[in-house]
Amino acid sequence: MELLMIPIPILSLKAILIILAFYAATLAWLVWTLRIIFSVKARRRLGPGRSVVYVIFMAMSCVTVWYHYDLRQPTAEFKMKFEPVLSERSLIGGINMPAGTKLVVNAPYDFETFREAEFPYPVRISGTDALRAERYLTIETDEDYRTRGYTPLNIRLTGNGEGLENEWRCDATHPIVLKTHSDGSIKDFESCMAADGNLIENQPLPKGAEIIAIDGTVYTDGFVASDRWLVYLPAGAEFTVGDTSQMGGMIRLDAKRRIITKPLR
Repeated sequence: MELLMIPIPILSLKAILIILAFYAATLAWLVWTLRIIFSVKARRRLGPGRSVVYVIFMAMSCVTVWYHYDLRQPTAEFKMKFEPVLSERSLIGGINMPAGTKLVVNAPYDFETFREAEFPYPVRISGTDALRAERYLTIETDEDYRTRGYTPLNIRLTGNGEGLENEWRCDATHPIVLKTHSDGSIKDFESCMAADGNLIENQPLPKGAEIIAIDGTVYTDGFVASDRWLVYLPAGAEFTVGDTSQMGGMIRLDAKRRIITKPLR
């Protein structure tokens, strides 16, 4: 994934001391100004010599304000380009995003290249009410290694409560991973952490088990086994496999979600 960063200069000790001096002068000018406004005695004591010092402090304060404004400009520009907030409801990457959605995009001003989306309220994506969506994007380049575009491979959803994906009850407080098409629309279930309420051969699947969809174990001779699901049980969780009780570990399921107890081939 391409990372976008703002270069931050490293200041020398001398530069830091100068900046601190300007901040101190600004603070002194503010206090002095308030005393002049609210104190008759302070106004009377403002002679020619003190007036010069006051003007110097005021000039240093103006420089400090300009420094703050100039320092914030690159950050504001970066946020506008790469961290936009939607002003209206928009369909982006196959997701109907509400106004107020905060995005992090890979290409400036291109919402379709978003890699993170934070919603102001739960948004229904597949079978999950998501508050946050994160996508893994691959970078497409030309022969000169210039970026041509971005293609999403999967999307990770998090929210509150549970999500129902591929008939599995998933804990939405942990990432629910779904494969996506090149346009960002949902393709297949990939993995999630089990919530309460899942059954395997009429046995309750322990909450916290990791459920992973696979296409079958492939052997070197090209043979593809019948396993379609890997389930990693939580440490210490008891589960019956065949005639034995298993504590933690992994179990394999076929396409009908039956436990595979025999060798795969």
